[in-house]
Amino acid sequence: MKVVMLGQSAAGKTTYVSLMYALMMHGGAGFTIRAKHPLDHERLIRTAEAVLTGAYPSPSDQRSVFEFVLQHEGSDVFEFQWRDYRGGTLTERTDSPQAAEMHRDLRDADGIMILCDSVKLLTSPAVGREVRTLVNHVQRAISERHDVATPLVIAATKADLVDIEDEKVCDRLAEPFLPLIEAVASSRHVIGTFVPVACGPEQFNVHIPVLWMLRFGIIGRAQQLERTIQSHIDQMQRHQNNDTLGDRFGAWWNGYTPQWQLAERSRNSAAAELARYEPLIAPADQLGEILQDVPGF
Repeated sequence: MKVVMLGQSAAGKTTYVSLMYALMMHGGAGFTIRAKHPLDHERLIRTAEAVLTGAYPSPSDQRSVFEFVLQHEGSDVFEFQWRDYRGGTLTERTDSPQAAEMHRDLRDADGIMILCDSVKLLTSPAVGREVRTLVNHVQRAISERHDVATPLVIAATKADLVDIEDEKVCDRLAEPFLPLIEAVASSRHVIGTFVPVACGPEQFNVHIPVLWMLRFGIIGRAQQLERTIQSHIDQMQRHQNNDTLGDRFGAWWNGYTPQWQLAERSRNSAAAELARYEPLIAPADQLGEILQDVPGF
């Protein structure tokens, strides 16, 4: 699974992924995350420890890619990649190498996360314009994806610095995203949510975006495996229907593979895919329970 994370400059993307990793490394409800590469682990933990003391990282001018593994009850369940784009990419010409790469990643992404700075969004018209540009990029990518299942999260960062309990404040935060929210709500293949997030010494909702991504990523993978299993079962049935004495004799005489052996191969292929499918069921169900109160659109 590939998750693409976007946001205007200084929206807190590096802070988020670092705190998310530090939190999920210890996990909860049986779920943990581990980094595949030790250097990524060290970098993320170092940044998270600094954030928890109030020292935030400088805005990044680099695209970062992290390889993670979701674990459930100590067993590896799902590999996913987290791509963090620098904010300046959103304002570059659409034919620049970075912008072109971003569009390719958005078009091919299995999940999309948008971060916006709540304080700046409420106080700076320029940030509102940046967010609308970001929304246009994401809408364009979604329109090109047809029926590919895609979880989407809009995360309002630094929500501890605004009155998130005020309905008018929430409406103002959501307003630049309304075209995207309406497009997702009318889509059959994109599943979205809007989440206030605080990434600092007093953090909240940090786990929601990543678990939302992984829940629907697992469901999408399970659905893909279901289709593959059914295809192998259908093939097996066709081969069994064509398994006759004449076919067995002809295969022996002419040296081709008999239908009964082809049926056995299809049966074994279905069993192998089922072995990949079954470990996804319990984690998907449990993630559904964890996220049942998170509103979607």
